[in-house]
Amino acid sequence: MTKEERQEREREEMRVLILDTASQLIAEGGIEKLSIRKIADKIEYSPGIIYHYFQGKEDIIEQVLQKGYRDMLTGLNSGPAREQIEQSPEELLKQSLRQFIKMSLAEGSQYRNVMLNDSPSILSHTAVLFKGAAQERQALGMLCQCLRQFEQMSTREDIYVERTAQVIWSAAFGLILRITIEKGLPEEQREALIAHYLEAMLAIVTK
Repeated sequence: MTKEERQEREREEMRVLILDTASQLIAEGGIEKLSIRKIADKIEYSPGIIYHYFQGKEDIIEQVLQKGYRDMLTGLNSGPAREQIEQSPEELLKQSLRQFIKMSLAEGSQYRNVMLNDSPSILSHTAVLFKGAAQERQALGMLCQCLRQFEQMSTREDIYVERTAQVIWSAAFGLILRITIEKGLPEEQREALIAHYLEAMLAIVTK
């Protein structure tokens, strides 16, 4: 390994350390309470060092949130529904949506931090309601492909399928947020709500 390669590796390791530390602090205290000083104290470096790797607090926050969104997409792509191509459209839709909801709930505050952030740089990754979103948003495109498997959707125009996917996605988003916020819900009620959501979305698609 050359000197330049070693320096680049060390630089990347420091960047990862800073971002991981920031992510931990955000999970513990929220975005508003994050500061360069807190990150520096946590990793036992001076605040000035952090500015060698990032422009400032906002730069760190945006990169943490972008990584969180990429991780969520990775979770969707690795879900069991991707592997079971012989499922019926109904089974595939319900399993894919359940996978998305469960994964998002497991993320907890990280999901809220990502999906409720209105920073333009974050929205450039997470916005899903604009026309043509299915072409630019991998997860929404996957949902559209799933919807196309239904006989009722097979002859619909692309814009209709996309809008249906946008509504289904947004409904899941609302349910995930409420379950995340209302932390005291019994597990039985959570599961009942998710099951009811899945049946309601299936009814929309097959009407």
